[in-house]
Amino acid sequence: MRDIAINRIMTTDPLTVGPNVSVAVARELLELNGIHHLPVVEDGVLVGILSSSDLLKLHVLRRRKQALEAITVSQVMEADPVTLDVFADLIDVATKLSEGGFHALPVVEADNVLVGIVTSTDLINHLLRQVPRGDGSVRVRVEPEPGARATDATLTASLRIAKESLRSGKDDPIAASLMHLTEENRMLKEVSKAAELYMRSGHGEHEHSVLIKSLADLQRLGSR
Repeated sequence: MRDIAINRIMTTDPLTVGPNVSVAVARELLELNGIHHLPVVEDGVLVGILSSSDLLKLHVLRRRKQALEAITVSQVMEADPVTLDVFADLIDVATKLSEGGFHALPVVEADNVLVGIVTSTDLINHLLRQVPRGDGSVRVRVEPEPGARATDATLTASLRIAKESLRSGKDDPIAASLMHLTEENRMLKEVSKAAELYMRSGHGEHEHSVLIKSLADLQRLGSR
């Protein structure tokens, strides 16, 4: 799959946000569009990326709109995101996603000009279309509609395919990356749940211990 160019699966002309926009506006963009990542662009040049997990830092302020409006995207975004060159291939995508502990990669051309974004969901959808069945037949390629997101059924099928590929003993970096990203996503949900319980409990001691453990588990996975 090394020869498959990144433009085969990336989202072109992605929704973006400026660095001086308030976090309240950025959060609304994420929620209304059902996405988890916003490239941060200034004059067409990528200067960062904001993810829904970055907003976990502001969990305590989630119901204080005035406070969120006073915080800009530049204050909470990842200012030096890992990117993909426009000429990258799928092996580059799988490697960076599995090793980096994140779920989206902005795609840039010369001078860091943003041209697209690739997410772990894009990789999952591609895997579903490309990995052979147990009998060696290949699934019919069905192009998703613009803006379409993977359904629960699609994700479940993708995981089953990845497991079958790895059990067969094949050297399949795409499948391995998918399994790693899926486990990481599960742990991120656990961290989010633990953080919410911690805040609701008024910083309870037990809830704090659960949160610390979930963060440690996530950090161990990232170090593999």
